[in-house]
Amino acid sequence: MSLWPRVVGKVRRTIASALVSREGFADACMGALMKAQPRELARRIESALAEDSVRAELIRALLRDHGDRVLAALSDAQKMAALASLCDTRLVDAVAAINARPGGGFKYLGHAGDVRVIIGSGPQRMEGWLATDIQHLNVAEGSSWRRLFSPGSIDRILAEHVFEHLSWRELRDALGHVFVYLKRGGRLRLAVPDAFHPSRYYYNLVKPGGWETPSEHKLMLDCEMLPRVATDAGFEIRLLEYFDENGLFHGVEYDPADGEVQRCASRNVGLDTDDREVMAKFHASIPAHLRQQFLDRRMTYTSLIADLVKPE
Repeated sequence: MSLWPRVVGKVRRTIASALVSREGFADACMGALMKAQPRELARRIESALAEDSVRAELIRALLRDHGDRVLAALSDAQKMAALASLCDTRLVDAVAAINARPGGGFKYLGHAGDVRVIIGSGPQRMEGWLATDIQHLNVAEGSSWRRLFSPGSIDRILAEHVFEHLSWRELRDALGHVFVYLKRGGRLRLAVPDAFHPSRYYYNLVKPGGWETPSEHKLMLDCEMLPRVATDAGFEIRLLEYFDENGLFHGVEYDPADGEVQRCASRNVGLDTDDREVMAKFHASIPAHLRQQFLDRRMTYTSLIADLVKPE
């Protein structure tokens, strides 16, 4: 029998009270484990408890078998803290569940009326922002937006490397929905792979059918196409970072509080800069007369970044 089923089977019967004590979770778990298991077993699972997936599974097992006992032991303050944590991590799921009920009509109102949304967030989290993925918010479907928001209610939207996963039709539909749900003066900060990036290595990574995402990427945008698409959707556009058709980089100062982009010129997220072979291929694929700008700025993997603003 493997170690983990033994732990779940024996420990969950003894640790429920420790879960709701005033001690830290890890200390409480280990205290109960030392009483319930031999010291050697406790030492062997100590490192496993530090992993989020193991801790989450242990909590699920405890609540499944001892949920009433845990809830009864919680103080009002602890219950509110648990609810606040639930709202931060599973808010979109909770809203969807409420709206699925007869008469349900909950809409996300943000923090003090300031509504900021990350779409296609993956693991990205920012304080004060609602993080969504496609299972919560499909940007190309109007019904998905209606479930969470009221028209004209959103202040800021961040979409980093999301729209390249859409077809042209889906892109136009998504921008139309964004326009409807933004407040006047609200903005979408958009970052996508840059079709004018002068490195062929970069281009072959991110293009539709490319090495990085051969089936996921459906389009590539550049500093000439994006303004036309944005203007057609009703937006005013400000380009923040981009390469022009000659392979020259352009960038302006912008406030990260309106949406912090990871794959930008200053962060070098997207390529393993410690891998000498990768970096040699990357630099060798840039025309010689365009390489110096990369060295001067210490940049590699960049994005086409723009703010799309709904007019006042």
